[in-house]
Amino acid sequence: MIVFYDSWCPMCTAVAERTKKLEKKGKMKFVSFRNEDVVEKYELSQELQSKMEQRLYILKNNKWYDGIQSIHVLAKAVPSYWFAVPFIKLSIVLGFGSKVYDYIANNRKLVPVGHCRGGVCEIPTKK
Repeated sequence: MIVFYDSWCPMCTAVAERTKKLEKKGKMKFVSFRNEDVVEKYELSQELQSKMEQRLYILKNNKWYDGIQSIHVLAKAVPSYWFAVPFIKLSIVLGFGSKVYDYIANNRKLVPVGHCRGGVCEIPTKK
């Protein structure tokens, strides 16, 4: 399972780091889609990269998951997150999981790494 996260997002990076520590089987790989080597290795199109700016993406068994579905896949794979699986599934079934996910994703902060000049960093505004 490959988890494509946004390394410009402190919250996303923190969740990725925490999950790496909790996932003991080594079956998960976390990669930032902001890394050019990752873009080349996984042949990420511009369109897919744009989508990854908005949502978490997971590639598992040659199938893509995004948004709340990716959170569900991730939670099922990490025993420490199993308590949340029924609630995530219920939110998907009842139709509000994607809305909550999108609200959080659209209101997260981004801090571009390596884009600072002269001690000043431009913080991109959300679309």
